[in-house]
Amino acid sequence: MESPTRPPFARPSANDPYLAALHERVLIYDGATGTNFQLQDLHADDFGGAALEGCNEILVVTKPDAVEALHRSFLDVGVDVIETDSFGAFSVVLAEYGIAERSHELAMVSAQIARRVADSYASPGSPRFVAGSMGPGT
Repeated sequence: MESPTRPPFARPSANDPYLAALHERVLIYDGATGTNFQLQDLHADDFGGAALEGCNEILVVTKPDAVEALHRSFLDVGVDVIETDSFGAFSVVLAEYGIAERSHELAMVSAQIARRVADSYASPGSPRFVAGSMGPGT
């Protein structure tokens, strides 16, 4: 069986499930990650200390249950696509927190969590998709 992931920038096949679903209907994406994390009333300890407070990307390792809860909240209301918690998971942004070298780790863990949660909601007639989230940089 072929791997469920493709190398970056690979051309999808004609039977790609995402393209098939997109051809059939409008796909609904999740909402604002940062705003919804605020609803969880997270504190400095949840981020790994005061120096990392506000770095939502670190939550994938310090509080993965918060990230999973966020994804589930969107899937519970019927979205088709959840985005990874990796909007600021690149070295320029992470350098502000002194963790630039963790960019790859945080992006990978973020994708793994999103994929696991999406798969738990998927069914043959109702696939759930994961989109990578990347910020605009500085």
